[in-house]
Amino acid sequence: MKKQKWLFFLLIIITCICAFVFLYYLWKVVMSTPIQMNPLHNPPLSGEYYEINPETVLSEIEEGNIEVFQYFEERDIYPEHPSGSFAWSSADYFAIAKAHHLYRTGETADGEWKIFAPGSFEIDQCSDDMQGFDKATIIFYKREPESFPVVYIEIRPLREHIYSAIPDYERISYDTLIENFLFDPDTAFKEALSVQGSITAEKALQIAEEAGGKELRQQLSNNECRIVIAYFFDKWVVRYYWGGTYFLTVDIDPNDGTYKIER
Repeated sequence: MKKQKWLFFLLIIITCICAFVFLYYLWKVVMSTPIQMNPLHNPPLSGEYYEINPETVLSEIEEGNIEVFQYFEERDIYPEHPSGSFAWSSADYFAIAKAHHLYRTGETADGEWKIFAPGSFEIDQCSDDMQGFDKATIIFYKREPESFPVVYIEIRPLREHIYSAIPDYERISYDTLIENFLFDPDTAFKEALSVQGSITAEKALQIAEEAGGKELRQQLSNNECRIVIAYFFDKWVVRYYWGGTYFLTVDIDPNDGTYKIER
């Protein structure tokens, strides 16, 4: 009987040791696995909020006034305008992003600073009369010998504000970035900038609608979906979301408009 108890406790000890060893090596694998990093996929968390007046911001920027961004602390409640309240085109968003870039950095978004791909645009509520976009994310970068400063700008007119960030972790060694994050900014940026596409975000949405997006969204109750139009290095990707799940993806060539559908 005593021998059986001894064997039982020995088995428990061996099991605990094996479990510890397994968890230790699992932790080592997780910690040593490089993290996929992409500014478009992983927006920085240490940014600042700036209030804008969607009714006047474009006209003021056109007049050369960049003092239109009022800093404020993050809030729990924001203004909420309905989707489609401001029919801003992709060109409008770029104009605001460039003005905000100048406001934040003191440098123009030309010359050394470049746009990281044409951007990401969103429509919060699908409809049969979609005019402009409700939100945009535009990222600027500057290639330096061993680092690449990035300015992340998220423009949300429906909530009357801009979120922007110039996080410190973006200013890291170029070699370290490639080694640890599996993301080569030089290659990615070259691919993005080498595409002299004629397809705008507006045209990409039109192509996606004609490729089946319109038909599918109209089958939903009250067109209850949202659309994200994003540029990923060599193509436009248009996705239709219902809840947190997308039900249609259309990949579009930025040069000739040919597309591929994924569901």
